[in-house]
Amino acid sequence: MNSAIASTNEYEHLLYEVDPDNICWLTLNRPEKINAMNKRLIAELRDALLRADDDDSVNVVVIRGNGRGFCAGHDLYEDADDVFSSIYEYRTHFFKQFEDFTTPWRVTKPVIASVHSIAIGKGFELSLFCDVTIVTSDTKMGYNEFRYAIGGHCMFLPWIVNMKTAKDIMLTGGEVSAQRAKDIGLVTEVVEPHELHEATKRKAKLMAAMPRDLQRMHKMYINRVYEMQGIRSATDYYLEQVAIMGHQAMPEYAEMMKMIKEQGLRAALDKAQEPYKGLD
Repeated sequence: MNSAIASTNEYEHLLYEVDPDNICWLTLNRPEKINAMNKRLIAELRDALLRADDDDSVNVVVIRGNGRGFCAGHDLYEDADDVFSSIYEYRTHFFKQFEDFTTPWRVTKPVIASVHSIAIGKGFELSLFCDVTIVTSDTKMGYNEFRYAIGGHCMFLPWIVNMKTAKDIMLTGGEVSAQRAKDIGLVTEVVEPHELHEATKRKAKLMAAMPRDLQRMHKMYINRVYEMQGIRSATDYYLEQVAIMGHQAMPEYAEMMKMIKEQGLRAALDKAQEPYKGLD
């Protein structure tokens, strides 16, 4: 990890650094969990993004991951321990987490996702609503949690690709290769693993050199175009459906959560994958 002009270690699961080129580097820092998203990491990411958006020394933000991959999705161990007394309580939790998690979309400065190896579930969605996404050629992306009866979260996907492609990805839960992701518009650029930092730095320096106020105006304008087309109404509708599913869990999901507690995550994932062997 390259040195920066200023860095802080006040976060538990996130590194915050600002370099001399006016780039803020936010590093997801749960390498032992492949940066799986828990409540604290989501809250820290939100706080850091708002802080960078308010920092006059920052013109662009990069989100990257420490360790073996960018982000392996949601922390299922944390899910297994969640208890909600009512559907309203679960709905409130889910909508608040959506607001926190989609902060890269709402901040006014450009946000780049610098992705390597793994971007599954919440990691995949995080890469989708960043303004630019650069991935390594070995990256696997997608919603494989759908195969375990786990719903998504933000559901920006149908606004980025065409209808048939969105259905293919969502109704199979299959992984998307880096090159296919580029071909269908899910990512901006594909580079070799050893090139990721330099490619990200080059793009970030270019964006940071642009007139800052114009950059902010154009980002918010493009986002507003999609919001006027209904992206927020559609994502809110999806959240309502997931709130129902979360409170009245599907049998496959309930069985998986039980197995995680009793036998561990790896055993639960292996069991859940059995019906799909040989079909991809």
